[in-house]
Formats: sequence, C-alpha cells, structure tokens
Amino acid sequence: MKINKGQFSLSTADKLKFDLRRGNGSLFRFAINRVKWHLFPRMHLVPDFPDHVDIEISTLCNMKCPMCYTTTEEFKKTVPRQFMPFDLFKKIVDECARYNIYSIRLSLRGESLIHPYIVSMVAYAKKQGIREISTLTNGLALTPTLFEQLLEAGLTWLTISVDGMDETYEQIRKPARFSDVLTKIKACYRIKQQHHSVHPVVKIQSIWPAIKDDPTRFYETFAPYVDLVASNPLIDYLGKDDDSCISYEEDFDCPVLYERLVVGSDGSVLLCSNDENGRYILGNAKKEDLHTIWHGSLITQARRLHHMHRGYLEIEPCRHCYLPRQTKSIKEQIGSHEIVVEKYTGRTDEIGK
Repeated sequence: MKINKGQFSLSTADKLKFDLRRGNGSLFRFAINRVKWHLFPRMHLVPDFPDHVDIEISTLCNMKCPMCYTTTEEFKKTVPRQFMPFDLFKKIVDECARYNIYSIRLSLRGESLIHPYIVSMVAYAKKQGIREISTLTNGLALTPTLFEQLLEAGLTWLTISVDGMDETYEQIRKPARFSDVLTKIKACYRIKQQHHSVHPVVKIQSIWPAIKDDPTRFYETFAPYVDLVASNPLIDYLGKDDDSCISYEEDFDCPVLYERLVVGSDGSVLLCSNDENGRYILGNAKKEDLHTIWHGSLITQARRLHHMHRGYLEIEPCRHCYLPRQTKSIKEQIGSHEIVVEKYTGRTDEIGK
C-alpha cells in the first residue's frame, strides 16, 4: 500500500530536513503522528479520532488555472462559493483540540489566504493546542506583511504552488507574474531569518509538465530560499480521461480513510480530500460531531469496500481518484543527484488536458 502517493521531492536530502523542521518543537508527537499515518492504514486500524483534519476555509479562488477542477461546469454547479464562517471553524477546532489531534490544514479547493480571518483562524487553532497548522496558497494574495502575521500567529507550514517559471508560469497562473512570486518567496525567507524562526516551513510545488524541460533550474532557483521543492504528476482533475486509458493498481486499498477527515466550507464532511465535487458526503459538522461521523456507517462502508479491494469499483469519487491509478517511474537528473518521477499511466503531460 502506497502512502502519500503522487508528490515527489526534487531532493531526498531536503525532504529529511523538511520533516525535521516541520516537527520542530514537537518532534516526539510528530514521530507518533508519522507512525500512525503510515501504520494504521496498513493494519486497518481506525483510531478513535483522526490525527489530521482538513478544514476548507474558502472555496473561492483568485485564479483560474487551466488544469484546475474549479473551472469545470460540475464544480460550478455543485460546490458553493463561499468562506467558512468563523463560528463553524471554532466549533471544528474545539472538537479537534478535545481529541488532541496533531494537525489541521486550512485549505482544499479554494484560496485560503483571501479569507478575511485567516490570521485569526491560525491564532485560534494555535491557542487551542493544535501542533501543526498548514495551508496551501497560489501566492497571489501573499504579501510580506501577511506572511509575518501568519508566522506570529503560529502557522507551521506553508505550501506555495509555483507551476513553472517565467512565461510558462504566467500562462498557467494568470494574472500572477513570476518575478513577483519569486520576490515574495525571498521576502518570506528574510522574515523567517529576522524572527529566527523555523516555522512556517515553506514548500514550493509544481506540476511536472511545467518544469520537466529544465527541472534543475527550477530546483536551484527556489532551494536556497525554502525548505523543500517538490513536484506532482499531472492529475486528471478536469475529468477528461475515460475508462479506455485508466489502469488501476492491483488490489488497491485506500489509506486516506484511516488518516484524516475533510470538512468543506459549508460544513459538509467529504469522503476524502480528492472528492473535489462532494459526491460522497459523510455528514455535516454544523449538526454532528466529527467523532460521530468518523465512526459512522458511510465511512465504515467505504473502508469495508476498500478492504475488499472494491472501493474504486463501487464508489464514484474513488473511481475518478488518482490514488488507485497505476503509475510508471522515470528517473530524472536534478543537478548532481537523481530522482524518481512518477507519472500516471495513460495520462497526457499536456496542461489543460
């Protein structure tokens, strides 16, 4: 069973440093979290409460990228565009704190940094004792002032999506400018130095087709200023692959159902973070406790089907998910070291397709 399938680091050595910095200040609890993350799915152990919860604070976004599912008609029709109310956020975090969970992530389908209360949300979660608080951003709303506020509020980890460089980046990430995002990342690095702070650790990630022509240049541009540079294969977020080109892993058993819960901006609890259109709703955090939902009949049935290796055959979002898909490994050179790039079989490397 593969855990954390898809993303790969452009330097194995940097990945180890990143994890140590990420867990800085809570290394013992971080180690427990990592053991549970990898061991529980393999042993089919359901913890009393998940050790990680994704809290989607925004479904709104300030970009329209050609490979993103938020541009599809299905997403526009089925997912409400909104910010999560602060009161709902506090209800979710309070329950997470009661069960002493390790981490939360404040992002999923939208741009988290445009939420008007993002800094207050981080500060509240930190005050309640959540050890790791992370979020993902496209970088457009990121400013040095906001980064410093997030650092002071207690953000542990910030991932910035930077798809390619120069014109490639600007074609994908309109209306952002590559020179601007690079300047912001350098400013974030200086702010961390000024505060003598390890956190938030900063990860840069890109889709592989945007950097495949010169991955060394991409890595060497960002590595001096961030904690980790990583990449992802191109996922079929637009739903354009048909059954003729999809091959599944033999005996696939999904690990996500033992690791985390995902709460949408309207309180809907999704089967997993890859159910971008909300096809399999487990419950609603406005009306139910997450603990009840975590042990409910819907997620229990999903675990049972996956344990029987039938989840991706019988559950619609699992059928379209990238996790059960077969991959092929290709060796690439990044400077003086070699990495292994995974690509999904039958998938094009053309962005927007």
